[in-house]
This record gives sequence, structure tokens and C-alpha cells, in this order.
Amino acid sequence: MHITVGIIGLGPMGGNIARILLSKNFSVAGFDIKVERMKPLGEAGMVMTQSTFEVADKADVLITSLPSVAALQVVTAEILKSQKTNQVIVETSTLALQEKLSAYQKFKSGGRIMLDCPISGTPSMLVGMTAAIYGSGDEDAYRKCLSVFEGFTATNYFVGEIGNGTKMKLLANYLVHVHTTAAAECMVMGQKAGLDPESIYKTLKSGAGGSKMFDIRGAMMAKSDYREGGGTMFAIYEKDSGIITDFAASVKAPIDLYVSSRQKMNSAMALGLGHLDTSAVCKAIEVAVGIDRKLAE
Repeated sequence: MHITVGIIGLGPMGGNIARILLSKNFSVAGFDIKVERMKPLGEAGMVMTQSTFEVADKADVLITSLPSVAALQVVTAEILKSQKTNQVIVETSTLALQEKLSAYQKFKSGGRIMLDCPISGTPSMLVGMTAAIYGSGDEDAYRKCLSVFEGFTATNYFVGEIGNGTKMKLLANYLVHVHTTAAAECMVMGQKAGLDPESIYKTLKSGAGGSKMFDIRGAMMAKSDYREGGGTMFAIYEKDSGIITDFAASVKAPIDLYVSSRQKMNSAMALGLGHLDTSAVCKAIEVAVGIDRKLAE
């Protein structure tokens, strides 16, 4: 069966999804309010559309990758104007649970099927085909989209009723932020003990204490080079950390380690490191203990 995949939002995640699917010969149409994001993808074979409505009208599977609930609300209203039938909307953004459920109800009232399918992984993990997707909602619709999911992720999981995908993503992001901070504190402790950062990274990454974040972001910490993924990662972190904190409060769950991690991340932003990747939390901890390593430029 020929499937046209539409993608609304071509930022670090949506843009990479489009590029990967194009490389695997999927038919892809896309739209982003920032035209400069569309041009290189158009050169790679993506159909460049002029509006959310236009891409929605072309797609059998419509992926939304958006930065905020305000963006999702605007996009939802535009999609519902389309007359496209038998379409599955795959909402991949990281947003609060109630915001996802509200969008689901609007689509349901409009006779549409929406899946809640957040992606777990950094943009570089997506490019390296090591990201995961957590699907929730109508299982038949999820199965219909499986070939698309397999096109740009390493693993995919159906986790049950609508909203469960977001719950799983919040758990995943909790671990991402805590593990990144733990990797940074480990790197700093090793330096204080007289060990070389590169040696710390190479020795520990494949051992029992290793983690995905130590593997990926520990490499940046070892080199004091936090440029990859910079520009948006701290902004995304700020949004996500607020969602995680509110979600934990709503289910009355303890998050002591997360609160500590959040303080360290906030200190990095206070030092003016917010334009870099969140692994720059290592630099903030170094500054606090008197280690002066030059940042790669």
C-alpha cells in the first residue's frame, strides 16, 4: 500500500523524521511556519506545502511535531478543516497529558483518529536510528502506522490507551535529565580526583554504570564541547521539566532526584550556557568547584 506521510513541524525532530523517511523512499509532504526549514528538505524530495491545511489534505499518516500547546491548538483547528478521510494523526510532541487528551477529544469530535506517540531520543539519536516511539490510542490505527514508525525509530511500543504514550515519555525524560546530571557530576568528581575526562568517558561508558545519556552526552562532557544540539535543547528542557514536575505532583509521586537535577540545570542557564546542549550542565558544576576547562568553540 502506498502511504503519503505528512509532517507538520520541521524542527530538530520533525525535520529529521522527514529526512530519514525520504532516504527510505517514503512519499513525504511537509509544512513549517519557518520556510527556511522546508527548503533543504524540498531539495531532498519532500513536497513543500504552503499551509497546515494543504499538508493535511495530502497525508494518509499525518505526523505533528510541535513546540507548544498553542501550536497544537492552531494546527488541530487547521487539520479539522481538511476533507481527508481514513487519516491517522500521529501527535509526537512532548506536552502535558491534559493538553494531549484535549486534542484527542477535538479530533474525535471531528471524526478523526489521533494517536498519542511521543518520541524518546535526542535529535542525534533520531539521526542515528536509535530513538524509540511510545504509541497509545487505537491499536488498529497504530498497526496501520507501524511501517512508518519502523522507518525512523529503532524501537516502537504500543503502551495502551490514549495518553499512556505521554506518561511513558515523561518517565523517559525524567531519566534523561537525571542521568545527564549524574553523568556531569561523575565527570567532575573524576576530574577532582585527578582523572582525565576522556579516560573517564572511555572507561565507564560500557560498564555497569553506563547509561544512554552517559554514552551520548558524556562524549560532549569529555571534550567540553556542547555545541551539538545547541540552540533549542535548554528551551525544550525548561518546557519538559515543568511538565514533569506538574505531572509528578498530580499523581503524588516523589521526585527528589529530579528536583536536584533541575537545580543544576537551572544553574547552567544562569551562567549563560542556555545556547548550548543540556550536557553543558557539566560546565556549570565545574565552575562551582573551581575547574576551569575551556569550552570548545
